[in-house]
Amino acid sequence: MKTKLTFFVVRIPICLFLLLSCLKATAQLETSEYYSTGELQSRGLMNSGIKNGEWTYFYPSGIKSAVENFDQGMLHGMVTYFYPDEIIQGRETWRKGQLQDSAWYFHPGGALHRRGVYENSRYAHTWIYYFENGFVEREVTYENGQPHGKTSVYTNTGILIQEGEYRTGLEHGPWKFYDADGKLEYTGQYENGKPVGVWYEYYRGKQKVYKRY
Repeated sequence: MKTKLTFFVVRIPICLFLLLSCLKATAQLETSEYYSTGELQSRGLMNSGIKNGEWTYFYPSGIKSAVENFDQGMLHGMVTYFYPDEIIQGRETWRKGQLQDSAWYFHPGGALHRRGVYENSRYAHTWIYYFENGFVEREVTYENGQPHGKTSVYTNTGILIQEGEYRTGLEHGPWKFYDADGKLEYTGQYENGKPVGVWYEYYRGKQKVYKRY
């Protein structure tokens, strides 16, 4: 009788352990989704009907279009997008369903197009945009998703042609404009997106009134 009692005390926890392990293993199921035309659209893990872990998406051609990571149905982790020729289109960082931290986007040929930081799915701090040849196209400072602060614009050979500031998405304060050779051409002031005061034009080193607002 004593031996039998010991046998059941040992076996019951093992059975429970195996049962829980099986339930856990079957909780996450590999799932595939399809286009209405029948082609595979996406594939990944579902946990109680909610996306979890890594999901891969496809164009109707079968080429990979994106790789996303989920946590309890929300995007969480690195997300990578691809052009139809499999060149990377962009990389983003997600946290609990919102864009956060660094992101990179690329031209169709693979060269970097722009990079910057998100805060709560909005552009933040300085974003840098690039021409396909690698030269900087513009640098824009953002706050709450809108241009706010210094901005600079360049030619595709790296020559500065505009510089000024934005305030809540509108030009505000002094601006300078240069010609294609980098020589100062115009200066003036903006107020909430509208030119104000006296604007000046520069020619051969001389300043003259261009326009009064």
